[in-house]
Amino acid sequence: MNHLFSQFRIRFSHKFLFYFLIFALFIIGAGFRNISADWIKDSNENMPVCTAKNEQHFPSLTSDGSGGLIVGWRDARNENRDVFAQRVSLTGEMLWGDNGIPVCDLPSAQSWPSVISDESGGAILVFGDSRNHQDIYAQRIAANGELLWDKEGVAVCVDPTLQDDVKAISDGMGGAIVVWEDWRNGNQDIYAQKIDSDGKPVWAVNGIPVHQADGDQYDPVVVADGTGGAIVAWWDISTNDWDIFAQRVNAAGEIVWGDGGVPVCTASGNQGGPFVTADGSGGVFVVWSDYRNDPNILTSADLYAQRIDANGVALWEKDGISICNNPANQQQPEGISDGVGGLIVTWWDERDVFADIYAQRLGSDGKPMWQVNGIPVCTAEGQQRQPQIVPDESQGAIIYWLDYREDYGNVTMDAIYAQRIDANGKSLWALNGMPVCTADGDQISPKAISDGRGGAFIVWSDTRKENYDIYIHQVP
Repeated sequence: MNHLFSQFRIRFSHKFLFYFLIFALFIIGAGFRNISADWIKDSNENMPVCTAKNEQHFPSLTSDGSGGLIVGWRDARNENRDVFAQRVSLTGEMLWGDNGIPVCDLPSAQSWPSVISDESGGAILVFGDSRNHQDIYAQRIAANGELLWDKEGVAVCVDPTLQDDVKAISDGMGGAIVVWEDWRNGNQDIYAQKIDSDGKPVWAVNGIPVHQADGDQYDPVVVADGTGGAIVAWWDISTNDWDIFAQRVNAAGEIVWGDGGVPVCTASGNQGGPFVTADGSGGVFVVWSDYRNDPNILTSADLYAQRIDANGVALWEKDGISICNNPANQQQPEGISDGVGGLIVTWWDERDVFADIYAQRLGSDGKPMWQVNGIPVCTAEGQQRQPQIVPDESQGAIIYWLDYREDYGNVTMDAIYAQRIDANGKSLWALNGMPVCTADGDQISPKAISDGRGGAFIVWSDTRKENYDIYIHQVP
């Protein structure tokens, strides 16, 4: 009897072990399948971030420091314009509940947010707010979705005049530097404020003037200087021609490059629409649209660039070097550092009737490294517009854009496409780009960050359903 019982026990143990191993392998396999399948790769489907009622617009995003990201947007689900946010994990899981959490949902209207990292797994959202007049507020949100500053946000600027065109960057210490166009002096000037990690203003109440003059200054763009301050560029119409200027503000809020800043370009004709990116050495690259060679005025722009060092000295040819001076129109340049002292720039280009996407790489000395007037990134049928660019972590770039190849016009936001180019300018993905979103409806306002693994997270506002919703896609 004991012998039979022992045999039964051995067989039961072996059978139990066998099924346990099968079950364990199933669970492990299922887990790996979930990890690889969570991110929807179908460009007709994509991953919804928010499909709440009414409209969601103007998404912005930043890394969460753990392989995922934090997205913020303007949201009308409460019959008002509020700011909401969502954290998306490395594997595509929505961590802050269905359709995100409110960052500011006061009865007043909030405009689209800028979302930047707080260097601790959370984010700082900076947004316009009409609770008193058109002001600027900010809120910090922890990795778990907890609001860390005052429930109603902290004031960046509440001067009783208009503040507009708000831009924000991380100060590298858990706070933010914010710049904007400001009307307190009766015309548009450029102002800035620094908010520390506790939500307290560091510089003067309601900000400091970066540039204050009789004429108007437009489109401020900003980049960190690497020492707790910032470099700001803008275009200036104080004179007959529009020019490009820049200024550096140190961590204490002191102007570094003298009254009025340094001239980036004061060539004849008009210059506008500047874009800046850090050069990796405490200075900045500035890229802009330039009409110095346009006899018809504002119909055919070329692209120029300048490098300014940390002391405000222009390192390249006076008034900039030509990136593209093809006789056609080139517009909306954006650029990134190539990681080794140079610059990669993308833009839309009408050299072949329809607008296409082109790119160029410049060395640290400003010399073009790819073919003259740039390489084609996308020359598909129809229009391609609004290219933007993020690094691929390998001295190349991922470029993404709005694409109208299916309707041959400029009526609907037909699709979003992307292309990866290597350090030599070679396209690594499908000819004319891989589809990011080809769903029905409009796709607008795409924004992206690098995923840190040679790809990117791209987020946008989408009307494939009744109203605008927020969707996201990981490429490749």
